[in-house]
Parts: sequence; structure tokens; C-alpha cells
Amino acid sequence: MKHEENLNIDFAVDLLYPSQEKKDRLKKRRAKLYDLPQGYIRNLELEKLASLISPYNNHYTVNLFTELCDDIDVINFRLDILDDFMAVPKLAPTVKKIIDIMVESDRKNIYDLNEPDSFEKLDDGITAFDGYVECLEIMHSFYEKNRDKLHSLGVNRMFRFFEEQYNDKHYIKLKEELAELKEALKKGIKSVTVAVNLDERMIPVSAGIIEQSHEPYTLKPSIFDRIIYHGAYFGSHQVKELHQRFLASEVTKDRIVNTVDESLFKELSYLTDKYVDMIDDVLRQYQKIGFRDMYSINYQLEFYLGAVNLIELAKSSGLDMCRPRFAPDSERKAVMTGLYDMIYFSECRLWNLKAKEKKTVITNDISFDERSRMFILTGANNGGKTTFVRAIGIAQILAQTGLYVPCESCELSLTDFIYTHFPKEEQTGIDASKFTTEIKEFKTISDTITPQSLLLMNESIQSTTPNECIEVSKELLKIFCMIGVRGILATHIVDLAELIDDINAEPDIASKIDSLVVTVDEATGKRLYKIERGVPAMTGYASHILEQFGINTEEIKQRLGK
Repeated sequence: MKHEENLNIDFAVDLLYPSQEKKDRLKKRRAKLYDLPQGYIRNLELEKLASLISPYNNHYTVNLFTELCDDIDVINFRLDILDDFMAVPKLAPTVKKIIDIMVESDRKNIYDLNEPDSFEKLDDGITAFDGYVECLEIMHSFYEKNRDKLHSLGVNRMFRFFEEQYNDKHYIKLKEELAELKEALKKGIKSVTVAVNLDERMIPVSAGIIEQSHEPYTLKPSIFDRIIYHGAYFGSHQVKELHQRFLASEVTKDRIVNTVDESLFKELSYLTDKYVDMIDDVLRQYQKIGFRDMYSINYQLEFYLGAVNLIELAKSSGLDMCRPRFAPDSERKAVMTGLYDMIYFSECRLWNLKAKEKKTVITNDISFDERSRMFILTGANNGGKTTFVRAIGIAQILAQTGLYVPCESCELSLTDFIYTHFPKEEQTGIDASKFTTEIKEFKTISDTITPQSLLLMNESIQSTTPNECIEVSKELLKIFCMIGVRGILATHIVDLAELIDDINAEPDIASKIDSLVVTVDEATGKRLYKIERGVPAMTGYASHILEQFGINTEEIKQRLGK
């Protein structure tokens, strides 16, 4: 349903927040979240994800990701805008063109042109104002043709703002005065007659304007004129370009022309003052419109354009992206079908462009609900566990940013924060100091995590003996299940899955735990990258990895001649 409300407010052109109050609150929220562990930015590769959407301003998009918006009104505000951009394909490029013109006018220092000191600056000012008039005309025409197709509050508010400027008395006066100014210049000075005084050696010693005309100078110069102009050739009925002798090599022709331009403008002050007064009046009307800084809108358009392009790219590859639906926070749920990892998707595209062998993106389902909110994910090495865990986090991030998610369908509750624990490869293995570091990290997590949080763990607690890894992991899982956290632990320690019944039997458990496995072709050991509920196999199929790289006892025997 189209939003009909009083749209004449100062916050009319922001496409990310429906009000200044909500924007300020979320800005404070983001600052507060910086006190929590920031590992999820690296572990979920959010900078790379942001570059897929906003390649030139990815840091702004990362800021939106780390905002972890918890305001459903803001999220739906953005999703509605995204729907409009998808429903009306010409919307984003049209508005982007308008903003680019305005940004370029600002780069030309349009606000410093109220006192031009040369005809060049005067022309720049007129061109900039002309561009602004063109912008409002294009926006008005586009809105008239497409207004019935636009349903979001944000897009309608933006166009209503432009419409208010288009119908404003100041803008109407701006157009009138701009037309008058252009007409005055069109009929203005076309030529001037300059008198040059010479000394006895015929060296110019002074000069001045003695006459100005509304017609171009077309008379053929006399022999004396040719001497004055250092022998420059003048064809009949026209004046050729003036050439200057350079007294210093660093002086450029453009600089000489600009100097001449400024001098002539000043010399003709008794005529040009009226143009200065007119452009000054036009500028005052322009400033009254209050539409000065378009840089933020420029980024916001890039954000939505990038989001649309990403959706279209996924669909062209046979994958879905959908608008998420939101469940109450109290349900602490996330039900996603056809889920895949956007980072792996982008890597596959690059791989497939460069290699003959094709990589395929496999989709999976996951349900965090009353039946199970915590999972232990086990399975074959290189079977896609890390990719699946990352996909869950990215989907949550995109949903709370107000974007489509890489799923066929998605319903989830908002999370207050995403905790991740992805130990680096060099931290694995038995090492007391590394184990102590892991425990300290989990201490920070357990002290601040809440039932509304999402916890993603990838090969955690593996830097001590196998028995201690199992014992510590079990205790941590019990703690997080008592708190009621949504989460998943990807691990190659299959024995942990055998402890699920014991953990679920603990009193005061608020999140049930279940087992997920990565499927493998048992005959060949080929990874199928499908995630299913089930009991883990007692092997990680590591031998198949050795065979894949050609490491086996038979080849070694042949090399040794045995």
C-alpha cells in the first residue's frame, strides 16, 4: 500500500532511515556494539560481501552491516525501497544520473560563484544552474509517468521532496531569472575595440577599451593592425585565435587566456555588473531550496543499485534471493530453505570464468526453532562445513541490513549480536597457551551473550588433548544451551554428537541441541556438500583427500622400487 502522509520534512531525502530519531538511535547502537568481539567482521568476510554490493564505498556498507539493525520499521523501510528499485528498473539509473549532475555542480564550487570575476566563471555558474533545472525537470517527468508503480515510503518521500522544489515559487523564479540571464548574455557583448598606445619604438605601453559592440568584429585588419599583432594572419571577415608570446616556459596558454578573461571582465565592469547581480539573485533562490549536499544520497543509490545487481546476478546463475520475513524476537528462530553462501558464490563465478572445471553452488536448509536451536555439525574434511556456517551468519546480516537474503525462503527473528569463534589454522594442535587463549575468548562471549544472540563456531576447542576438547566443548555447549542461544558448532570431533542426549537432559536447558552431518558418497568419498540431520559417520574420509592429491602407499613403493 502506498504511503500517503505529510512528506514536507527536513528528512525527506534519506533512503536508509525513515526518521532522524531512528538514525541517531541506530548510530548509538553501532557504537555500543563496538565493545563486543568484532571477529564476525573477519570471519564472515563482511568487507568482501560489502564490495559485492558497493565496490566504491564498501566501508559505508560495512557500517550498515555492523549496525545489526534491530528496528523492524527501518528494515522494512529499506526492503520496500529495494522492492521499488526492482519493480521499476529505470528508477535507480534515473535518480543516479540526477544526483551525479548535482554532485558535479557542487564540485565546481557552485556556492562560490555569486561573485564571478571572469566570463569563464560566469559560464560555469550558468551551466551549473542549468543542470539543476534539468534535474528537477527530469525528476518531475519521471514521477508523473511512474508514480503509481512506486509504493515505498522512502522513494515516494524523495520524489515528493523534488516535487515540492519543482512547484516552489523560488524554483519558478529561478527558472525565469536563469532564462533572462542567458538571454541577456546571448545578446550581450560580442566584441570590444581596444586602443593601444605605443612608444617611439612601437612597443605597447598602455591599452584600454574604447568601444563595445553586440556584433562580432569581422572587419579585415589594416597593415598597421597586422604589425600590432606581430604578423598574425587574419582572413577576410573573421578574427582568428589570438596567439601570445611566452616570456617564461612555465607560463601556459590557458593561464594567459584566463588572465585576459579576468582582465576583460574587470575592465567591462560597467557592463558585467548587471550579470553579476543577476547570477547572485539566482544563487540566493538556489540556496533557499536547501538541497545542497547530495553525496550521501549518491552512496545510498549505489547501495541499492548494487543490491539489485547482486539479486539479478544470483538469479541469472539459477539461484534465488528472497525478501526475508520476520518472526517475533521471543521465538528466537531462523528457518531458511535453499540457503547458500554469497562469498562462495562470488568465488565460484570467478573460478568458472578462469577454469574449465565448473564449481557448483549447493544449497541447504536450516531450522533454528523449538525443536533445536543449537547444532553440532560434523562430517568429512573439505565437505563445506565452514561455508555453511558462514552462510548462516551472512543471511542474518543481510536480513537485518534490509536486503534480500541468499535463500529460497527465509523467516527469522532479529538477533542482538553475532558472536563467532573461528580459530586460525595456526592455532590448532595441542598447545597450552593457545588453549588458554580460546578459553579467555569464550569467557568474553559467555559473559555478554544473550538468548537473542547468534553464535557461530568453527573448529573451536581443538588446541588441547582430544579428551579435554570433548570435555570443555560439552561444558560450553551446556552453558550456551542454558542461556538459550541460537548457534552451531562445526567440528571434526564426531564424539561430541554422542553427548547430545546428555546435554538435552540437563535441567534448565533453553535451547535444544541436535546433530547435523555433511553427506558424502560412501563408495567414493566424494563430498556432496549437502547438510542433513543425522548421526555422524566415524570417519572424516581423510584418506580420500590423500588419494585426491596422489599420496598413497602404492606410489611410494614404486618410487622406492619395492
